[in-house]
Amino acid sequence: MADGQPGGDVNNIFQGTADIVIQFRDNFGEIHVHAPPSATPLEKSAHALAEAVYRQWREEAKAWDVGGDRAAMAVRWAPRRRRTDHARHIGGDVQGRADQLTDLLTAFLALPGRRLALLGAAGSGKTTLAVLLTMELLRRRLAGRAGDASTEGLPVPVLLSLTSWDPDREEFGAWFTRRLAEDHPGLPRIGGRHPARELWSTSGSVLLPVLDGLDEIPGARRSAAVRALNRALYDRPMVITSRTAEFDALTPETVLGNTAVIEARPVTASATVAYLRHSVAPDALPRWEGVFAEVRERPGGPLAGALSTPLMLSLARTVYARPWSEPAELTDRVRFPSRRSVEDHLLDQFVPSVFTGEIPSHDRLDPPRQWSPAHARRYLGALARHLQARETTELAWWRLHRTPVARLAAFPALVLLGVALSTLATGLGHRVREASGGGPGLWEGLTSMQISTALFAGVVTGLEAQVLVRSWYTDHRFGEPRRTVSLRRPVAAARSAWRHTTRRGALIASLLAGLTAFGLEAPVLHTATPGLYWLGAGCMVAAFAVAVLFTAPSDADENATTPRALLRAEHAAVTRALFVIGPLCGVASGVLHYRPDDVSMACTTGLVTWIGAAGMLILISPWSRWTLARTTLALTGQAPWALMRFLQDAHRQGVLRQVGGTYQFRNAWLQERLAISTSTGLRNRPASLYDERLLTEDGITATSDGGWAFRLNVRRGTLAPLKAALPPAALFTLSVALRDGASRPAVLGAPAALFLGIGGVLSGLSWLLPRRTADLRISPHRISCLTHPKREVRFDWSHVAEVTVRRSRGRNAETGTYGIHIRPHPGAPHGLRIPKGRTAEGVWYLVCDIGRRPVLPPAVEEALRDCAAERWVPPAFPSVPGDGPRGRGTNGGEARSDFAQWEKEFGPSGG
Repeated sequence: MADGQPGGDVNNIFQGTADIVIQFRDNFGEIHVHAPPSATPLEKSAHALAEAVYRQWREEAKAWDVGGDRAAMAVRWAPRRRRTDHARHIGGDVQGRADQLTDLLTAFLALPGRRLALLGAAGSGKTTLAVLLTMELLRRRLAGRAGDASTEGLPVPVLLSLTSWDPDREEFGAWFTRRLAEDHPGLPRIGGRHPARELWSTSGSVLLPVLDGLDEIPGARRSAAVRALNRALYDRPMVITSRTAEFDALTPETVLGNTAVIEARPVTASATVAYLRHSVAPDALPRWEGVFAEVRERPGGPLAGALSTPLMLSLARTVYARPWSEPAELTDRVRFPSRRSVEDHLLDQFVPSVFTGEIPSHDRLDPPRQWSPAHARRYLGALARHLQARETTELAWWRLHRTPVARLAAFPALVLLGVALSTLATGLGHRVREASGGGPGLWEGLTSMQISTALFAGVVTGLEAQVLVRSWYTDHRFGEPRRTVSLRRPVAAARSAWRHTTRRGALIASLLAGLTAFGLEAPVLHTATPGLYWLGAGCMVAAFAVAVLFTAPSDADENATTPRALLRAEHAAVTRALFVIGPLCGVASGVLHYRPDDVSMACTTGLVTWIGAAGMLILISPWSRWTLARTTLALTGQAPWALMRFLQDAHRQGVLRQVGGTYQFRNAWLQERLAISTSTGLRNRPASLYDERLLTEDGITATSDGGWAFRLNVRRGTLAPLKAALPPAALFTLSVALRDGASRPAVLGAPAALFLGIGGVLSGLSWLLPRRTADLRISPHRISCLTHPKREVRFDWSHVAEVTVRRSRGRNAETGTYGIHIRPHPGAPHGLRIPKGRTAEGVWYLVCDIGRRPVLPPAVEEALRDCAAERWVPPAFPSVPGDGPRGRGTNGGEARSDFAQWEKEFGPSGG
């Protein structure tokens, strides 16, 4: 606002907010303002995503102590010509050093397709470079909002781990957009919906997938993953990382299309010394002089070789950061005779060096707790062994119930929960009955069967509420948590619930809610007054509405999802079930049993129904499985009671990294080392690589066509009957416990004893049966397997794309055994029936069982290597859990294990 006379002093005052403010003094003509166009919804969403991703990885870089003002390592990245696409398709070279990040990024952006693959050995800095490139690109893009024309058109990099992607079951675009919506649920909406699909499907390459860990995909699926990426990305940019050995193991015809491949070179001795000199405190340099001299004098020695990777350099700096530590001990050639011994020492000492047991300063906001080095190492080792056994690198708190000790305790815990709920309902019902004025005579009228009926009705109501939630949110994976809308925002909850459903899902859920409310209230329709009946039905519908509305994903926070945020959401869900949904179900049941002369009946029934509904909702929630896992792990000394707090502190100390709502170890190498070095008991016993009775010396015969015949003796034993008996035993035992509580222990244990006894007998009989014989023939022309009775599987090598060892699957379930599988070419004769939602690359067929160990006898593997040539994909299974260079298996994907299916599709003569 201007105040003053023309030509005099002018005082400009502005209050409020505006995109553009123009100040002027005198105007003698027209004013034309050419303001830039306002941002479109797509641009706003892309900018919000860029800010959220930058904040997320800036915090990770701070935890890793990289980037920013930290000294950068002079890792040289050189172009790689082997196993790459044609040079004319790539369009240029990318090379440079990690401490000259600007040059590397500029060379990458100059590529026509903007596709880059980062290769290197374990600990060579692949993930670190991917994170630094992501942050630098985001920094440039966000600066472009201020008018920097040189940054226009830069994509938004989104860094994701490939561990959770199964190319056999989910298309890459669907997986990428799902992960984007899960990790960043609060992005500005486009048309009322999450912008993930619009950002991915728009032309102009708005998003840049930065995919970490191609090597973390099981070997049998790795080539299929590369082919799926080539199809899905088409003309889109990409950055991907992989270990060199796993990348070289891809089938020869499989390459990353239009992708420049660069490989990390070892850090030179001079660069090693220079980095340590600049990163170590000046007063600590005298303690490092022995290390500097050893590295310079023996550049090919064990110490220099170990410190030639960024991971080991970083670990050495961290391990010997304490004033009393002596890095000169690394020069002891007797103690450390090889490079591997130095690397193992640094990996073993990393956790004790960051968890020192010192009392933290309490003047900090949310200070870390005091964890002893021995306890921290034991806890992290147990978690690492669990991940190795699950063949993954993602540590998700809602999946920890899959640990062996949690699985063992699940059945007794379920029985105890049923007994506790029944006892609690009976005891509270009795007290409420007496407090409401009901005497002994009246109490006798309310039999235990009526209490059991009310408790069972509550359990069914809670289960039905969960079914309604699954029907409404068809895209939500059952058992996985997500951030939900707060109870204080009902309008936002309704809006989010409507956005995340379909008309079909909403119609089905509404019909189920109406039918359930009528079905539960119908038995007392003839005894309840119309007003009370409709009040009860309304409360039941309200309970279902609360369950559906407040399971809607939250869109209020644009920051990335964290494990702690997901756990807080589950805490809120438990509170909601206990104090909102449960009481509504109780009121719905209680008002229908109201009698003017006996109020205690309504109070007791309502309370028991409340307990049943809330108990069932809590039982099937991820929080209950987390509680079971945390309790069992803590009781067995494998984790602390404050497990989430420990994981947070491990993340702050740089041992773990946070990727969305899960944790991962800072490096897969560290996970493998912790799993091996902290194993105890049976895990340290030497184990044969394969079942020695699978193939005897007299079971190998040379054939006339230049191949080999193997007589395999496969054990029939299986635990499948016992596993199949667990669910019905648990359900029947729970129902009996809810009905009778602990009053009849003989009846309580009868269902479990019956089902488990049958399953145990069948499993035991299967182990007593003689081994099954299979004749495996491998020749330069084909592979075949003849089982007895005469059922033969045969396939010509000309029709086979890949052959490997992987976990067998029966009818949509894992069998627990392994076998030799082939993946045929899409154009193989006789036509393959592709399962719904799958591609030809995702179908695997079982040729021959090899038992419960995933390793072939050396003679069979050598025959496959010679006859199958490049089609043979060596399995990545270790001989002992956690052992080997990767410690991962090749399970996953669906394989058909029925030989009759083979006979039906290919005939007795095979392919």
